[in-house]
Amino acid sequence: MTQTFGTIAAESIQVEWTNQRGPVMDEIIAIRYHKIRALANQVIDRLNEETAKLGFAENELELKKPIEANYRLERDQSSSEYSLIGDWQDEQGAKLGQLLFHADGSFQVEQDVIRPHPTRQGWLVKAVKAWGDGERIDTEVQLYPMSEQQSDNAA
Repeated sequence: MTQTFGTIAAESIQVEWTNQRGPVMDEIIAIRYHKIRALANQVIDRLNEETAKLGFAENELELKKPIEANYRLERDQSSSEYSLIGDWQDEQGAKLGQLLFHADGSFQVEQDVIRPHPTRQGWLVKAVKAWGDGERIDTEVQLYPMSEQQSDNAA
């Protein structure tokens, strides 16, 4: 069962109350976020490096920051530990990506890009992903061939 308990509102770890159980879970979310904040920012820095390698100009593509996600705790079925999950959403509530930090220190992060590749005509950059365990951060870029109609619209 997944429940959203609150959202992190600022770097100072202020929390908006959105649940009916009281502040206990919100404080836990804030504490868990505080523990992974530095790593989450390093992950986004690595994802920004990946998009820069593709040829996107520095101000052409701005990935969401970890503080901009809505966080919740969710029990991991394999370990029974609680994982911290953050969802990035646009103004209409559509999902733009997710951060997932397990209690064992491993993580997975994915953020949508959905833009034409800046240097490879006919290719779409769908998303950037990262995973690791705190000591290493691995990344990949999801590329898809665009149809001729998509290529014409992107030009």
